[in-house]
Amino acid sequence: MTDILASAQTLKPMLEPRGIAVLGASDDPTKIGGVPLRYFREYGYAGGIYAVNPTRDTVQGLPAYKSVTDIEGPVDMAIMAVPARLAIETAEAAAEKGVKALCTFTSGFAEIGEEGQRAQERLAEIARDTGMRILGPNCLGYFNARNHVYATFSTSISHGLPKVGNVGLVSQSGAFGSHCFVLGRERGLGYSACITTGNEVDISVAECIAYLATDDNTDVIACYMEGCQDGEMFKQALALAYENKKPVVIQKVGRSAVGTEAAASHTASLTGADQVFDAVFERYNAFRADTASELIDIAYMCSGMCRSG
Repeated sequence: MTDILASAQTLKPMLEPRGIAVLGASDDPTKIGGVPLRYFREYGYAGGIYAVNPTRDTVQGLPAYKSVTDIEGPVDMAIMAVPARLAIETAEAAAEKGVKALCTFTSGFAEIGEEGQRAQERLAEIARDTGMRILGPNCLGYFNARNHVYATFSTSISHGLPKVGNVGLVSQSGAFGSHCFVLGRERGLGYSACITTGNEVDISVAECIAYLATDDNTDVIACYMEGCQDGEMFKQALALAYENKKPVVIQKVGRSAVGTEAAASHTASLTGADQVFDAVFERYNAFRADTASELIDIAYMCSGMCRSG
């Protein structure tokens, strides 16, 4: 359990940053690089906010920096919202600055083919070599409702801020995560945090579950997942939640036999072997939901039960 605990702790600067930089910050508050900047300024984030855009002097009323390395204050977390062609050099600059976590909105990586895969492998190298944790790429971001860190370009936040509560939501899909957030918000569900992991070049859904399992503000964990790259870490995360008496509700898509043979020959991987997932869920008392509505309904019920003691 030591490995997953140590890994989970490295996510703290991402969820509780002292300073945030938006790399590729836009003066247009409706664009990908502009939405989170507006959220930070309007919705009460109390730490340092830095806009990085080499083509402007100011961005949304803030002074613009040419590079993240020009910022004098601490930057625990940076959002990368630059074109794919600039992503690697931008990530390298963030690591040079000492950024502890990079939330990568930028797409154009493994999801587009071989060239993107090579770029994604370079991102993975940067994470391994420097210790900078990378969320994504190609992710919708995340939020921590308690300290008003809305590091996302999802417009669902602008239609209603999350109620602060005790449910942590993790999703490999940004669209599904946003959908579940809205379903919960309409139901009156209170959130501690919501994290979408995208391509998972570094930070995995398992690490996010482990973080929430050790978070004092989270009592219930809801999760949407499509697959798992590290089966052992995933099992450790569920075991940690089980030991800490935090219910886990998971919607795992893909109920098919595809990949069963591969999983049987490689026990570290759970990808594609649906019956293996069922066995792991049963072992650690995680409930498998079939729909988004069921996921939110059960999380809502568990949330109330945890609050009532």
